[in-house]
Amino acid sequence: MPVRIEQRTPFGTVDRAWQAEALGADEWGDWFAVPDHGLLLLPVADPWVAWFRHDGSVRVDVATEVSVASLLSSFVGLGLDVVRDADGTVRAPERAGFVRRSPSYPRAWVDLAWEAREDVRRDVARAAEPFGRAPDAWLDRAPRPTTRGLSA
Repeated sequence: MPVRIEQRTPFGTVDRAWQAEALGADEWGDWFAVPDHGLLLLPVADPWVAWFRHDGSVRVDVATEVSVASLLSSFVGLGLDVVRDADGTVRAPERAGFVRRSPSYPRAWVDLAWEAREDVRRDVARAAEPFGRAPDAWLDRAPRPTTRGLSA
């Protein structure tokens, strides 16, 4: 079933939007194939969303909890990400930008973002689920990217 996924700014405007195909759900959340962007996990109750790719890389966007409706899901991206490259290197870029923007965010979001980023960084580095084998079966069902490349 086609679904629209929106990443919103903290001020409510749509920052990015994707058309996605719902693949199913498991204990980690809802899984979506997003053409040319990979596999998207919208977790059940965690403050992040994760993009998995066929090359083993993953990008986790720290966010508010996902708002889910039948044909539209959305989240507020907070601008702190964790990335695991295809070679296994784990990075947590964008700290300076978040520090610059965060005074305009609700204090609860700022605290949530820092805590979630550290938890996710640790879990991604250890390949703790759902950042280990959990996405494999879903990736097998997702289309491979075209030559346009991947960007989340």
